[in-house]
Amino acid sequence: MSRSKWLTVLAFQLFLATSINGSIGDRSQFYSLCLEKCSENNCNNDQMFKVQPSLSLRLLLWSCREDCSYTCTWKTVDYFTSHGLKVPQFHGKICMHGWFWSSVFHARDTPFTEVMDYTCAFIMVLTLLYCMLLRITYRNNKSFVVITCGYLSILYSHLSHLWSGYINYDYNMKFNVVIGFSTFVLTMIWWRRNRKRLSYIYLIGWFNVLTVLVTILEVADFAPIFWVFDAHSLWHASTVPLAILIYRFMMADCSYLNTVYSKLTLDIDHHIH
Repeated sequence: MSRSKWLTVLAFQLFLATSINGSIGDRSQFYSLCLEKCSENNCNNDQMFKVQPSLSLRLLLWSCREDCSYTCTWKTVDYFTSHGLKVPQFHGKICMHGWFWSSVFHARDTPFTEVMDYTCAFIMVLTLLYCMLLRITYRNNKSFVVITCGYLSILYSHLSHLWSGYINYDYNMKFNVVIGFSTFVLTMIWWRRNRKRLSYIYLIGWFNVLTVLVTILEVADFAPIFWVFDAHSLWHASTVPLAILIYRFMMADCSYLNTVYSKLTLDIDHHIH
């Protein structure tokens, strides 16, 4: 496409661009008044309750302000829906990123649990790319050294910046997407080149394709089903069976590599003797 055509398309897209507000719920007047009234009636300050809260709130170390925020979130949702409006978003969090730390973070949203959730998600995504690179280049010792040094450098640099607060979470998400997409492309190229030679390689192929498909849930925007199952929770649930595919592939591949090394050892012994 010529440069002039590219500029025309870009100008047309800019003309169609509209602003998007991901926090209309907590910015609404109803939410603000509800939060102010709740804090006045139930809180001595942002942390302390006037009356002892429930055991669950005490165990999870909820502050009075956080409890009021949660209560007013639901009241605001009821207000919006009763007036025929869409279910609003709150605090700019369309979705959140996991397993253990993801569970902890979803039960207790604090700066520490949030950064732990992002840290673990980043390590999982980067390690999958690292393992695939090692699998593809396992015969080359120099590649092993270079890839490992690169992996450790990126890991240390990104995590140190993340924990220091130099990298915002939007940037971290985009970085994870780039790493994930790179892993997908690399793995699918390897799958295509070896699909006729390795009978079990279809497992990693389906794992990649299905992972991309279920990730669509991460960008979906709909009201939680029964006010419990939102798009993000359904994404977490959908990743459970994917673990079966990746582990079956890993076991089959390890068995294959063990056979290859066994034959190589026998061949060496034969030539030695």
